[in-house]
Amino acid sequence: MKVNPEMFRAYDLRGLVDKDLNPEIVEHLGRAHGTYMKRKGITEAVVAHDARPTSPEYSDALIKGYNWAGIDVVDIGLNLVGTFYWSQYYLQKKGGAMVSASHNPIDYNGFKFAIDYSETLVSDGMKEILRMVQEEDYEQGQQPGKLAQQDIRQAYFDDIIKRLPLKKKFKVVVDSSYSTSGSVAPNLLRQAGCEVIEKYTEVKPEHPFGTPDPTEHELVKRLSKEVLEEKADIGFTYDPDGDRIGIVDEKGTIIWNDVLVALFAIDVLKDHPGAKIMFNTLCSKVVPETIEKYGGEPFMWRTGHSFLKKKNQEVKAAMIGELSGHFFFSADFYNHDDGLYSSMRLLHYLDRTGLTLNEALQQLPKYISSPEIKLYCADDKKEALMEELGPILREKFPEAEVIDDERAGDGVRLDLPDSMFIVRYSQNGPYLTIKFEAQEQAQYDMLKQYINELLHEFDEIDWSNKINVNHDALE
Repeated sequence: MKVNPEMFRAYDLRGLVDKDLNPEIVEHLGRAHGTYMKRKGITEAVVAHDARPTSPEYSDALIKGYNWAGIDVVDIGLNLVGTFYWSQYYLQKKGGAMVSASHNPIDYNGFKFAIDYSETLVSDGMKEILRMVQEEDYEQGQQPGKLAQQDIRQAYFDDIIKRLPLKKKFKVVVDSSYSTSGSVAPNLLRQAGCEVIEKYTEVKPEHPFGTPDPTEHELVKRLSKEVLEEKADIGFTYDPDGDRIGIVDEKGTIIWNDVLVALFAIDVLKDHPGAKIMFNTLCSKVVPETIEKYGGEPFMWRTGHSFLKKKNQEVKAAMIGELSGHFFFSADFYNHDDGLYSSMRLLHYLDRTGLTLNEALQQLPKYISSPEIKLYCADDKKEALMEELGPILREKFPEAEVIDDERAGDGVRLDLPDSMFIVRYSQNGPYLTIKFEAQEQAQYDMLKQYINELLHEFDEIDWSNKINVNHDALE
């Protein structure tokens, strides 16, 4: 079957609705992944989907393909991806898929293909699924697989609350931007004993505010205003599949998630002294400095939740964190990202220390930091652009460490004693991600001007594209 090969990305599939994806193509994906699972000895799967307009239809088509291949399926319906991963353990199903394009615009949809507990297909596995679809290398089951529906949310809530009980009654704002998390997060937090103020938690598949991205400045600025108006202890927001979070403290301070990695590291190291903490190359220097201060071992690795999960099978880090808001509490929970567990983990830390979030943040080193900036660059040009940057930065900053080896993976990071910046290309869409920071304002302003001028030299970057996020931070 002819399909767009660019849909098959490094750790999931993302395609345009009615162009790259339709129910027929999705059924073929189900046949391919179903066959792939059977060849690995997996005959049972779980399927969940987010609230995008096409997700229920695509979920049905995928299940149809699985059943054709002889795979038995438990459909857990509308849920977040962390709940999907958790359900693998609860239902004892290694295989399955989450139907979602995460934070991509609403005209996209996609799939995370599970192949083991907390593990999804990455590079070579995705290439194999592409080959199987192109060649229609499928094996029909001797008999069709069975389909069952099961509501597992309450069991999931019970497990999270048992692991992370709260004594304090936190006042919490949840702003879901009309996405999937609005149907899940408030219920969990209320059952945990929180007073929950809901903002835009009605599920509207068309995402009237645009597809929510917790790294987008406008979204967290709105959350900040809501927290201050409600005199709340904390504010939470999530992306559409709920594996990433955005946080605002009681003073309305926007907490970028690499700072939250450092805070979580303090919490984890209290229970796991000397443990490794893994973080991605986009993270602030605050992270390794804090890990070392509290007796842990910092380990930096390339960006991408599946790459980090895969590497952690070797590294055995107690926790993993990303700037984008993916957190994995591997030593205490499972080796996957779950925005609701992360939310509860933060509240549990504040509960047991007696600190407000703002007070907790005062423990950390201080850097002036940009938000996560996204700039459009076509999929067929972004990788070559990265290869040009390393030599340019080595010449401009001979005193710096320029990291463009396997630790960076798909980008270039420059580290100076008092500052850093990184440029990388996304594995999920046609854009670059940029982040920079410094201890002093003058150095921050210098980096901002330099990066802005440097990137404007490349015609491959479209500064007016609608996919851009926070690009005003470079002005």
